[in-house]
This record gives sequence, structure tokens and C-alpha cells, in this order.
Amino acid sequence: MNVISNFIDIDYFYHMIFAVRPATKITLMNQGVDTMEKTTSHARKKLLYALLGSSLLWQWPNAASAEEAIEPQSAVADIASPQSEFTLEGVEVTADKDNVAKRSTIGTKTDAALRDIPQSISVVTRDQLNARGVTNLAQALEYSAGITAQPYGNDPRWNWSLVRGFSVGYEGTRVDGLSLFGNDFAIWDFEPYGMDRLEILRGPASTLYGGGSPGGMFNWVSKRPTAEPLREIQLQGGSDHFRSAALDLGGQVDGQENLTFRLTALARDQDLSDNYSSTKRTFIAPSLAWKISKNTNVTFQSQYLKDRHYGNTGNSIYHPGDNLYGVSKKYFLGIPGWTGYDREQYYYGYLLDHKVNDVWSLHQNFRYGHVGTVYNMNSATLQPDGHTMALSPLYIYDETADSYTFDTYGEAKWKSGVLNHQSIVGIDYRKGDLERRYGEGGSTADIDLDNLKYGQSLTKPETSLTYKATVKQTGLYAQDQIKFGDKWTALLGGRHDHYDRDAVNPQTGVRIRQTADAFTGRVGMVYHAGHGLSPYISYSESFEPVEGQDRHGKLFDPTTGKQYELGIQYEPENMNARFTASIFDLRKQNVLTSDPLNTSSEWFNVQVGEITSKGLELEANMPVFKGLNLTASYTLLDSKKTKSSDPTEIGLRTQSVSRHNAALWLDTATPNTISKGLSYGAGVRYIGSRYNAANTVKLGDVVVADALIRYDLADWHYALNVRNLFDKKYEASYGYAGEERTVLLTATHHW
Repeated sequence: MNVISNFIDIDYFYHMIFAVRPATKITLMNQGVDTMEKTTSHARKKLLYALLGSSLLWQWPNAASAEEAIEPQSAVADIASPQSEFTLEGVEVTADKDNVAKRSTIGTKTDAALRDIPQSISVVTRDQLNARGVTNLAQALEYSAGITAQPYGNDPRWNWSLVRGFSVGYEGTRVDGLSLFGNDFAIWDFEPYGMDRLEILRGPASTLYGGGSPGGMFNWVSKRPTAEPLREIQLQGGSDHFRSAALDLGGQVDGQENLTFRLTALARDQDLSDNYSSTKRTFIAPSLAWKISKNTNVTFQSQYLKDRHYGNTGNSIYHPGDNLYGVSKKYFLGIPGWTGYDREQYYYGYLLDHKVNDVWSLHQNFRYGHVGTVYNMNSATLQPDGHTMALSPLYIYDETADSYTFDTYGEAKWKSGVLNHQSIVGIDYRKGDLERRYGEGGSTADIDLDNLKYGQSLTKPETSLTYKATVKQTGLYAQDQIKFGDKWTALLGGRHDHYDRDAVNPQTGVRIRQTADAFTGRVGMVYHAGHGLSPYISYSESFEPVEGQDRHGKLFDPTTGKQYELGIQYEPENMNARFTASIFDLRKQNVLTSDPLNTSSEWFNVQVGEITSKGLELEANMPVFKGLNLTASYTLLDSKKTKSSDPTEIGLRTQSVSRHNAALWLDTATPNTISKGLSYGAGVRYIGSRYNAANTVKLGDVVVADALIRYDLADWHYALNVRNLFDKKYEASYGYAGEERTVLLTATHHW
């Protein structure tokens, strides 16, 4: 305990906790469904070696024996009841369909029990996503601990959610463990209907995944091909003219057991609260799994998504002193048909697993992706007469990002005396080609707020190429999970990253070459005390590249993150449930702060800042009794600036991050039920008080309620979801309205 108290101020957490006021069998069979014992043909071997050819593999002592056979890393299943069988990437899995997930790959890149991982992880299952009527990432996060979801209100363009007080960003949102580079506004988004579940890792993750936020990461697990026939059609309608049609198909290709497919597609459109504002989405994701042999599986994936956001998101709130104070936020202060945000993205790649022998298996994941966006903006300046609105000048951001990602690693399960090891060693490589075309100027007619008339003259600004960059990141990593003494599991990991950004402004010829090297480590220990209790302690690190330079032309170093975490996991032996509790001390260093030498016309920064986040997180997933499921979470978080070039900023709380958050969801919608009848669900989300950036405005706490009514027939399922049931009006953060009440009716048919 003396060692622990040196890492984490226990007295600090004691006072925080007691100052709180009441607030409101996985079975993996490597032979798969195909029991044929065939040796990999010469042609198949050539394909396999071609896929692995770009890899850097290290030699490892070949152990005389292994604790157990190697499972392909892409096979993930939850232990629950009742069980169902399906095929995933050519591997037969006995999995459990339920609200409680107990295994994941996000914490170790191996198929691991969550109780063996010394870090806080949550999994939102497909059944939970369905029950809550989730249509975007922020909604999927709302009932999990440590999350600040939708801090700027309901913005259909981007996800701004924070973990433990730190922004995760688009690069911290992965699909199947892979991330893709984006640009300033060329930001990736992913359709929840195409996903099987969402995994949340809290705290630094650079030892496995490279540069990223110290707060953690989100990982969507995509829907995979299935051996059993799958046929689903879904229709949705709701408030603000919400309309959606979706399709999910899967099964064997022409009856071939070694070829399975999945096809998921969706079309959706919805009006937004501002006049002349709406959003549309088109999505399709085909995938094919090929069981090359009993030891080799490859899944080919692709996805296409197109968004068209017309007008404004409609979540702005104007305060006294604002230029637009007194103007109805329902007014559209833009140019119909021009103001808005377009996104078109696609990716394709593969997930390859090959079992070499009883000790070694090899994994390689590859993805190429392209995202392009056009963001048209206009000014909105109220003139002295109080009713004339000037909409000029106009701005265009036309951006693209092409990204390549390779992740190749070997996995070994071996024994050394009394130690059982599960080790990985690998290399991942990411490359991004980024471009921005920018235009400023043009003109359009002013509008009169007393007599709104649109559709007048429009002169668009010309755009030119103002930014071009190539970004590369290469990481070498190793990790060992060691089990010993029946009750202990240790985790050790280390990684070295090299980062390189070569950027140029073609207009001025100014070129900036930025390189950085970083080593990050991770160490943790879990003690399985019996009766399902597993306390743990861990230390982890992160780094995140920072663009720019100071007044002397010195390029900025990456920010760094360090976290100490102490927690306990409880999985009762006689109940399909999971409970977690953790306390942590997380610090982000090398944060940019204003240069004290700045004049009134200068905006230079220095890297002397630090943000500290300390807190307590509690989470539970369990059946209260037969037919009633519960998900609950509570977060106590103290996130603030602890170092700054400006002494007046020290101690300021992080903008929009509450000290207390809590959520509770109950439902009787039994997953995968085939029985007929009604089921119900209800949720309550408590968002504590929070501050603006300067901590001069405090926003009050708020309680938001959600509800579900569901009716099941033999092959039709109907659900009515209401978010913000009582239409509570509140500010998510200063100047941004929280989500208003929304109603969603869903009809799903299986055949």
C-alpha cells in the first residue's frame, strides 16, 4: 500500500468520495465448421506469404509446450446465456447473446477475458445499442462511466465526446482496432448500424496503438460474415421527419462452408431544428470471409459512407453580449442549398489470421481509406439597425485525406517453468496524404430578419491549394501477459514510435518537416482473489504529436500522458454480471499555453502546460432478476489545469466536464427473444454542473430521461424510443443547447 500511495493520493480520493452528495463458453475451435483435414495448397501458401510479406517478424524461442491452442485474434465473443453458434472469419465460435460482455481484444490485441486486463474497459453490446435506439457514437457512450458525451449538443457531423476529461478525437475512434488519418474538417464517421458492438478503453493506449489521446479510445467492432443465414430489414421513422431504411444480410456463398458474406446497408434523412437544414446519409458495407484452410482465415472488408448536411445544426444559444443575441436560433442565417457540410468516405482492407503451430499464430490487418469533405460557411454579422444580417464574406474548406494502415504481429502462447505466457510482438505502419483547398471572399445579398427572403445572388469564392502534407507513423511493440501461481496475471508492454510530418503551403512555398520519436510503456498486475473478484493496479503512458512552432521557430514536442490506476473487477460465479470500480491519476503534459511575451497582436504558444484528471468510476451490467437488465454508471471526476504560463489559469476546471455524472438504464427487452409480447425500458442520465473555458459561467446540473416500449411478434419487432422524454431544456456547454426530445419508431423484420 505504501507503493500505491506514492502513485495515487489515497487521502485525496477519500475526501472526494465522501464529499459526494446524493444525486439524483466462449469455445473456439480452430478446425472451424469445415472439418476437412487438407494441407494448405501451394497457391494458398503463396497468397498467405504475399499478404504477410510486408511484415517484420521476430524470432521467438519455440517453447516445448503451450498452455492452450492459439485462437485467431479477430474472433471475439461474450460469455453469457443462452448460447448461440455462429461463424466469424471462418472460425466457429460458441458465443452468448446478452447485455454483458466479458471478453475483448481492445486491451491486449488478443482475445482476452476482461478480468485479466489491468485497465478500465467497457463494452456496449449490439443488444444494448438496439434497446436504446442508438443512431450515433455519442448516444452509444452516454450510459458508460468516465464519458462526457455530446459536450456541444447534438452535432450530426462529428463526435466531440471526452474520456476522463480529455478529447479522444477522430483518430481515437477505430474500427476493428485500425485507425485512419484525417484532416482538420475531413473527419471520419462510422455508422452504428454496421457495427456489432462498441468497446471503450479508458486511459493511455499508445503502447499498443501509437499516438493518441491520454483519455483513451473507442473501438467499433464491425458486423462480420456469418455461416448461418441472416436476413434483416429495418424501417425507422421519427420526429423531425426522421426516415431510415436498412438491410442486413449474411450467410454462406452458394452453400460453400468456407466462404461466408455480410452485406449491411442504410439510407437515412432527417430535418434539423434550423429552417432549411437537414441531414442525409447513405451507407453500405460488404464483407467476405474465406476459410483458406483449417489454420488460415481472411476477411475482406469494405465500407462506403456519404453524408450531406444542409444548413446549420441548430444547437447554438446566444447570450447577452453575443453578436446574435436576441435572434431566434430557429432562423437560418445562411444560404439555402450552399451553406453546409458534405462528407464522402470509403475504405477497404482485410483481417488475416494464420495458426503456424500450437505455439505461434500470425495476424495481419490492412486498411486503405479515403475521406473527402467540403465545408461551406458564411459570415453572420448583425448590422447596427438591428435587423439586417450580413452573410458575406464566404468561406470554403475543401479537404481530403488518404490513409494506409498496416498492423502485423505474431502471437505466441508458451510456458517457461511455472509461468504461462501469451506474448505478441509486431509492427504497425500508418501513412496519410492530406490536402486542403481554401477559399475566402465571394458575396451574397444581406437578409432582413423582419422580412426573410433567400435565393438572391451568390458569388462563390475561388479556392486554391493551401496545404499539402504526408504523415507517417511507424511503431515497434511487444507485450507479454504472464499467468503464474493460479491467481496472478501480469501485463508488460513497450513500444517505440517514429513520427514524421512533411507539410508545405504551395502558395508560399513554406515547408515544415516535423519528426519525433517516443517510447511508451505499460505495466499492470491482476490478482484473482476468488469468488469472481479481481483487483488490479497499472501504469500506462501515451504520446500525441502536436503541430506548430514557438516564436523562435522551434517545433513543438508531442504531448505525453501518464496514468496510475487502481481498480477491482467483479464477475459473480453464479450470475451473468460484471461490476467494475477504479480510481486513477491521469496527467497530460507538454500542453500548449499562451506565450507570456505575446503582444496584443501575437498568438504564440509555449509548451509548459499540464492538465490533471483524477477520479472514481463505477459501472455495473447485470440482470436484476429474470427478464430485467440493468446498466448503471457513476463518475466522480476532478479535471483541471495544474500548470500554465498564466498563473490565473492554474486550478481552472476543464471546460464542459462535470464533477459528477451518473446514468441508469433498465429494460425488460430480453435479447434475441422469440416470445411475443410487450417489453419496456427506461433510463435516467444525470449531468452535473460544469463551467465555460474561463470558469466565469457555471451551468446547472440536469437530469434527462429516456424510455423504450417494444412489442415482439414471431418475426417482426417494433420499438418506440424517446430520448429526453420530458423535453428538458438545458445547455450542454456554454453556448450550445442540449439535445431536445426525439421520438424514434423502429420496425425490424427477420426471415
